[in-house]
This record gives sequence, C-alpha cells and structure tokens, in this order.
Amino acid sequence: MKKFTFILFLLGVICINHFLQAQDNPILKKSDSNFLYIADPSAEVFDNKVYIYCSHDQNEATNYSSMQDYVVLESSDLKTWTNHGVVLKPRAYSWAQGQMNAPDVAYKNGWYYFYFPYDKTHIGVAKSRNPEGPWEEAVTDKITSIFDPTVFVDEDGQAYIYGSDTKINIGDKGRHIMGAKLKENMVELDGPWHRLSEETVAEAVHCFKREGKYYFMARKGWRTAYWMADSPLPVAPYADYKGFITPHQVDAPAHMSAIEFNHQWYFFYQRGDVNEGTFWGRSACFDKMYFNEDGSIVPIEYTLGEGVETNVPVTPIKNIK
Repeated sequence: MKKFTFILFLLGVICINHFLQAQDNPILKKSDSNFLYIADPSAEVFDNKVYIYCSHDQNEATNYSSMQDYVVLESSDLKTWTNHGVVLKPRAYSWAQGQMNAPDVAYKNGWYYFYFPYDKTHIGVAKSRNPEGPWEEAVTDKITSIFDPTVFVDEDGQAYIYGSDTKINIGDKGRHIMGAKLKENMVELDGPWHRLSEETVAEAVHCFKREGKYYFMARKGWRTAYWMADSPLPVAPYADYKGFITPHQVDAPAHMSAIEFNHQWYFFYQRGDVNEGTFWGRSACFDKMYFNEDGSIVPIEYTLGEGVETNVPVTPIKNIK
C-alpha cells in the first residue's frame, strides 16, 4: 500500500511539474486583433526585458519567397506581450531585395544592430538606439554572405557572427556551422569564415554561452541538434556534437534560440500546426530549458496552452528555404 501511495505521489509531482513548465503557446493567437504569422524567433534580453525578433510569414503563402519584413515582440514577464508589429521593411532600401528569412539583433556601444538576410544569403544591417526601433540603414550593401545569421557578443565585448554555408559556398564541401569575428563597428568581418562543426547541418545556427561553455544549435534533419565548445570559434578541434534535444518536427523546419531570463533558461522555436497555420504560416512558441550537471541540455518537450488546437499541414513539405 505504501508503495502504491508513493507511486501516486510521484505521478502527481510529474503532472504538477509539467503544468508549471507549460507556456501559453503559441505566443500570438489567431484570435488576437493584431495577429501575424511570425517565425524564426530570435530572442534577446535587453534592459531586463525579452525581445523576440521574427521573420514574417505572409497570409496564404505557399513558399518562403514572399518573406519581406520583420516583427518585434516585447515582454517584461513572458506572460504579457507587446506586439510592435512590422518594424523593419528592408525592401525599402534600394540594395536589399528578395527573400528575407531569419534575423538576429545584437547590442554594442549604445546601438542595437539588426542583421537580416536578403536574397536568402546576403546579410544587411540596420541599427537603432532602441531595441524595438525605429531602424535606419547601418550599411548600403551586404556585409557578408551566410545562411540564417546569428550574432553573439561575448563578455569581453568581442562580437561573432554565425550561420551555415547552406546555399552559399564559402567553406569545405557540405553544409556546416560557420563562424567569424566582427570588427568593433559591428558591420564588417574581422577575418575569414571558419568551419566549426565536423557534422553537417541544414540551417538555423544559434550560439549562446553558459557557465563558460559555448553552445551551438542548428537544424539537423527535422530536429534541433547542439554542440558544445570551450571557445567561440572552435576550429581545432571542432565543437563537440551532443545530439538532438527536440522532437521530430514536420510542421515547420526547426529554428530556435535560447536565453536566460530571471535565472531561468528558455528555448524559443516555431511550429506550423497551430493558428490554422501551415509549413509557410508559422507561429513562435517557447518552453523552459534545463541543463544536467555536466552542462548537457535536457531534451525539450513542446507544450501548448489550454484549448489550443493543432492541425496537420496538408501541403506537401517541399521548397524548404
């Protein structure tokens, strides 16, 4: 009897723990008056607030070629969100045209720098004194070419830009995690691109640092995989491959970011099976993120808010960006 009672207690703890971990996903709901399909969520913490910089899926899209502008969300508690809507339209710049997928934003020396791709792999930059904008041109041409740019500023102030050489031939044959230094001005490379992974990846590279270790995430197949390293440019040897941390995902290509906010880590991602969405009509979500004692990441379970329905995309999965 005592054993049975103990089992029931454990089950109760597990259920309560799952309830406490669940977020009110997706972040934006189709019922919201200012709803937009937002994807590729790049989460950052600025001035004790969380900002999510997202690409914007167009209504009724059947591929990613119509992606053309960027959306910013803001929250001080991860419960109530301010949707700033579309804040950056790079196609207004004479030099930036074509498909505009995953962005990132970094802060240095009083400026926020918005890194966005155009024509899929050319990287442009806008800047602002405020994390939500307004944004102005920081350059008048591409600063480099890479797929899905992400920028990380280390504790010593040195900035790095990462991505994958998917759709752009800048490294060894195959598609790998790539990294390079940025100059102090944040809009020029300070040296060449370096290959950082032995394994091939598809896209969606992200970097963060925790307790002196550098973590690299990327889409590998239809899941998020990650690597660990002792330096921000682990070229010899490459970053240590650790495996997958998310479920197999077919409703949208895996794209992620991770932040620490109020002493808790969070994992941001996208899915296309909510909000009556599709593979090209995605919604941003997030869940809590935990680490083992050795620094490895505990596998992440996607959650949805109460009453949220999912749908399975009926459009064939093809034409991945």
